[in-house]
Amino acid sequence: MTITEQAASELKKVLKNYDNPNAGIRIFSSEGCCGPAPGLDIAPHPAEDETVLTLEGIDFFVANDLLEQIKNTSIDFSPEGFRIHGLEKKGGCCN
Repeated sequence: MTITEQAASELKKVLKNYDNPNAGIRIFSSEGCCGPAPGLDIAPHPAEDETVLTLEGIDFFVANDLLEQIKNTSIDFSPEGFRIHGLEKKGGCCN
């Protein structure tokens, strides 16, 4: 997993405003018609079934069963918000 410079900068701002030194970014997934639909959320600490990955000084809390799926992904930031690129899509509804 990688993160763009812009995304790292924006996530650091978000975490600074959260005011919890142990906080990180939880990467989660829910199943959609095209496969995994990833999401990001602030979490106060990792859960027991999560691995902590540190990129650009940011701790990401990733469910152990999601680690393989995200290893070739990239987190980016644009005016529309944060996006995770590179997840494998399946099904006929996807572009």
